[in-house]
Amino acid sequence: MTLEQSLKALKSAFTTKSGEAETMAKEISELKAKNDTLAAEYATAVEKLEASSALVSERDSAIAKIEELSKALASAEEIKTQAVSQIESVGKKAANIVASVGVTPVEISASDAATVKSPEETWNEYLVISNPAEKLAFYNKNRSQIVAHLGIK
Repeated sequence: MTLEQSLKALKSAFTTKSGEAETMAKEISELKAKNDTLAAEYATAVEKLEASSALVSERDSAIAKIEELSKALASAEEIKTQAVSQIESVGKKAANIVASVGVTPVEISASDAATVKSPEETWNEYLVISNPAEKLAFYNKNRSQIVAHLGIK
């Protein structure tokens, strides 16, 4: 082979290898870009994992608090049940005492005792009534509180 042929063969081989090198450089550049994208996605995933770990911690704390409150509620319900049973037994004792004296016991409803209004509330209710007949009936029924509110003796 002549020198010129060798030179052409080398030139052809160099051109081929140069094209291959350019292709490989382009592939490496694409792979680096893909690697950077994956690294950014990984960092985002790590941040989300840390945030979810914090949420899991908060959830576990809330569950513990709910369990604690449930126990407190159960305890309060038990105390309420005991108090109700004591109230009933006190009422029965009072009825027995009244009956032993020879008087017929009368039950007083807790709702009757709770509906007592202040003179000011009665006065405000009186002012709201527009029908004269109803107003007169209300006044007659609640006269003492209305008079007390007005300061008349």
